Amino acid sequence: MSVSKYYKPEILTCPKCGNKLSYRYAISNKLIYFTNGKHSHIHNLGYECKNCQDNQIYFSQTANKLAFKGYTYSAKIICTIAVLKEKNMSREEICDYFFTKNIEISDRNVDNLYRKYQECLELNHEELIPKAYEAMLNTFGQIRVSIDLITVLGNIFVIFYDYFTSDMLAFVRFEGVEDPNLQKFLSQYLRKNMNITVIASIRRDAYFIPMLKNLCPAKTKFIAFNKF
Repeated sequence: MSVSKYYKPEILTCPKCGNKLSYRYAISNKLIYFTNGKHSHIHNLGYECKNCQDNQIYFSQTANKLAFKGYTYSAKIICTIAVLKEKNMSREEICDYFFTKNIEISDRNVDNLYRKYQECLELNHEELIPKAYEAMLNTFGQIRVSIDLITVLGNIFVIFYDYFTSDMLAFVRFEGVEDPNLQKFLSQYLRKNMNITVIASIRRDAYFIPMLKNLCPAKTKFIAFNKF
């Protein structure tokens, strides 16, 4: 039996004028399956600033990062499929693997989700992130990003999202948090001289969060994803 969970924006003040945001409508409502075998109806609640009246909708970064747009399986399930495929597991074996975790998935879905994974890997972050930063600075006068870290069997996947639009800007895979390429990647887009005011990220981490904080301006506010 699934449960419904409602998520509102983690910040409820307008980044433009500081006015309190008001509820407008739910921007998404979908059933998401998780790697622990559970599934929930996730409601991402959209808020607006009645003072600015700019049609900008603000939403939950937690709800946004749980599953890719248009998909009901969690982002971690998609990453897990990729890792299992690289272990030469067949579609049937992957389905059986998830069945032991109380997750029903068809061999057709396995193929579809793996194609989505490959599509995400092809994102050109060197083009997308600077372009998004420029748009944020022009519209809001500041940079806000959401950074997700997914760990699957020793592999880690780092996903950048535009805080304001929910667009995925980067999807990059590394061989653990101590992979030197991780630091190199992050340092391209997180620097002390950038006007980065907010980063939404994982709840607890002894290595990744300090790494982010070391790269960002001292004023950057870190917001943990809500428990789900």
